[in-house]
Amino acid sequence: MIKRRFTLPLPAMANGSTEQTARLKVEEAPVCFAEGRQFRISYPFAITNAAVVLKVSSPIDFILRTQTLAVNAGGVEFNAFRDAQVTESTPFTEAVPVFANNFQSTALDYTRQIDIFNGGTITVNEGEAPVEIIRVITAGATAQRTTVGGAVQGLRGLAAGDYYLVFSRIGGSDAAGVYTLLFEERP
Repeated sequence: MIKRRFTLPLPAMANGSTEQTARLKVEEAPVCFAEGRQFRISYPFAITNAAVVLKVSSPIDFILRTQTLAVNAGGVEFNAFRDAQVTESTPFTEAVPVFANNFQSTALDYTRQIDIFNGGTITVNEGEAPVEIIRVITAGATAQRTTVGGAVQGLRGLAAGDYYLVFSRIGGSDAAGVYTLLFEERP
């Protein structure tokens, strides 16, 4: 039997001072974070009558990492739809601020390609069901009021296209909260 010995370039792939004590480097943050391709929004909203709708417009595939819906007044139902499921009634023209998730000086210089807008309206095509639903309801009594939340976590790959995120109030009361989205672009 022939024993082969493989050597690694220790500084590049491992830590440790000798081959016997070397361990592969493991980093908690994903590569997209280091490369500056991870982005987030933190979108405060208030619903009095009509639903609040966001349009996510992506020319490239992307990974959805986390969605969080925190509600501090009333009840909110979040529904997500793909572009083939809806008809855009009025255009979405107001840009929602999108922030890089890594502002460090070591992050690569990357230009975001996904845009998020509000200000428009949609009509859900007949027979279409949302591809994602989150419902969050706060306690009704003022003395019991607290912020409550719901979240969807885990990697999900989405194709290039338009996606519509609809926030509707549950019941007759006005509602308010914050929607947080974390995503990475896959150019």
